[in-house]
Amino acid sequence: MIKKIIAGVMLLSAISLSLLSFNSLAKESKNGVVITNENFIHADSTRAFLKELAQNNNKVNVIRPVREFANTDNQDIIRMNSDTLYTRIILDVKGGATITTKEYDGFQNIQVLDINHSEIKTLMGSGTVKVDETMLSEGRHAYVLVRTGLLRNLPEEEGFKKAHKAQDAISITYKSSEPWTPPVKYDFSTLGKVKYKILSDFVEHPVKDTVKKGFGTVDSRDPASARIVVAVGWGGMSGTNAVYSSFSAKGDRRSATIDKPNLHFDKKGFFSFSMYNANGYIATMNYAINSDDMIANEDGTYTINFLASGEPVKEGEHNVVRTPRGKLWTGIIRAYYPKDKDETFVWADGWAAKLTKEFMQ
Repeated sequence: MIKKIIAGVMLLSAISLSLLSFNSLAKESKNGVVITNENFIHADSTRAFLKELAQNNNKVNVIRPVREFANTDNQDIIRMNSDTLYTRIILDVKGGATITTKEYDGFQNIQVLDINHSEIKTLMGSGTVKVDETMLSEGRHAYVLVRTGLLRNLPEEEGFKKAHKAQDAISITYKSSEPWTPPVKYDFSTLGKVKYKILSDFVEHPVKDTVKKGFGTVDSRDPASARIVVAVGWGGMSGTNAVYSSFSAKGDRRSATIDKPNLHFDKKGFFSFSMYNANGYIATMNYAINSDDMIANEDGTYTINFLASGEPVKEGEHNVVRTPRGKLWTGIIRAYYPKDKDETFVWADGWAAKLTKEFMQ
């Protein structure tokens, strides 16, 4: 027992030393600190903070709802999706701050991240999340993502109108509005190379349960897995709220029949498929399909048809999602609000492995 306590103290001391001496240990170029595996998550989060602040004239505590789904023209994070609309806030939480969502018939989730992509707080549905600087692994500012799903049983225009109203009902309180400045000046020209190496190494040497172990808090996640999942999709949620699994494929006409995962469908849970190019970016129109829009088979399963752009839809083909033509493409299976995250990871990872095996032939 004493050995465990000593080990824990030594670990905390090492983490504190790492954060305090970060600048002195980092390698610098003429453009700033060179990005490496060790500082990648912090650097990629810094990029995300800067990119969001640039939308608001560098002002914090600004609620910025995005009114349309991600597409080829407006994607600003790798592997975005059309599952939900996003509302973003860079929030100064010193002294205490809150984020509140109101009652809404559709899916809604609050997620609070810090500069180390540590998932500080989440909330499904309506309610208030309270955050202060003592909860962050570093600094006093948090990146807030609020996901708002559409009521897909309504006509599209009405569905968007209600979702926009839910976004407008999001409110925050705060006691400070100190501007955010990057704690480290990074040489972002070195980011892409590091991210590519992380992803390519993972493709060549995949590790089981990477997504499961990679998201969450700094204290709970596996560091190597965290680098991979942040590189794959910055802003992803931990398994309690969402499960993700990726697959690779080639071919202009593919199909798969899958079973239904065990989600809180009664609480607006759902699953989806989103298609990307080999680098993880949206490359086609109608690149995603949501279970709320799918037509089920008589036995309750779903047949998904993955057709390249321009590929004709044959009679009887439903649940069509579009992929890049004549190229390697990738996909993400997402399952929101699982009843049992371990069970849902088995479901998603099992199907991802099967699809990769079949679709790469």
